[in-house]
Amino acid sequence: MSLAPLPPGGLIFAPMEGVTDAAYRATVEELFPEWDVLATDFLRVPRSGLYPPKHLVAHQGAEVLRTPRLNAKTMFQILTSEDALTAQMVEGVAAIGVDWLDLNLGCPSNTVCKNGGGSFLLKDLQKLERIVKLVRTHFPRRFSCKVRVGWADGASFQDTIRLLNDCGVELITVHGRTREMMYKEPARWDWIAEAVRVSRVPIVGNGDVWSPEDARRMLEHTGCYAVMVARGALKTPWFPLWMSGAVDDAPQTRLELARSFLSSYSQRLIAGGIREHGLVKQMKGITRYIFDGVDESEALRRRVLLSQNAQQLFSACGFEHTSA
Repeated sequence: MSLAPLPPGGLIFAPMEGVTDAAYRATVEELFPEWDVLATDFLRVPRSGLYPPKHLVAHQGAEVLRTPRLNAKTMFQILTSEDALTAQMVEGVAAIGVDWLDLNLGCPSNTVCKNGGGSFLLKDLQKLERIVKLVRTHFPRRFSCKVRVGWADGASFQDTIRLLNDCGVELITVHGRTREMMYKEPARWDWIAEAVRVSRVPIVGNGDVWSPEDARRMLEHTGCYAVMVARGALKTPWFPLWMSGAVDDAPQTRLELARSFLSSYSQRLIAGGIREHGLVKQMKGITRYIFDGVDESEALRRRVLLSQNAQQLFSACGFEHTSA
């Protein structure tokens, strides 16, 4: 099986709810195309009614679907439950031409789990098997899963990995935490290594990768095929350039790259017709990590969060204002 465009040791920009929409990913691709794979935020499979094709296209990005190279490197993630319209939704995603479908089996949020999705499915492997087989049956192209180790512990973790292998999943991303660990405890990379030993298909490691050194240590420690970066990617969307040595980690370098990213992203949102209130809210949301490591980062972040309009926010970030 070819895993192109993901090479051994490759980097995946993780799916993150409310962040990795089409505009955000387009900005990452414009400025930092060195990422091997970019993931959409998850799209919840409905229990009644189906999304029209134009909604699915917008989620992936129309430009992505028109560009074979971008479509191949974009992971379209869904989140579903046993009573959702999974087969119909997956057929719709396939029909618009998506190359790569990923199933979210790791989201730990109370809302998602209360509705029977994400990490909740790890509690019942028979239910999980039915859903994974359903997706595999109705999606003819690449199918992967992103999974946590378990609900409360790792007692069924090896069984979960074997199940995913047996159901035709072609790539498995393992986040080295249980659902109950949330993000409060350090990720345990030994679980990723355990998955590598058990799995017949490649394993991607995920959890607490904040720097190139972390990525290299994860690859060496676990033997995983590639690395998925989540919060570390929000902090440094230029992560592949940092890892290759093309940019340094000096505070001024970080600030210049952060400003460049935020300026390009805001312009893309404005071009898409976003209203000023939504623009300010979205920009505040993605600045939680991106100013880490710059001089006076807390003061800078505070000025951004206290901004009442786009002009104030852009001024706080350090670039010129353009009307929304």
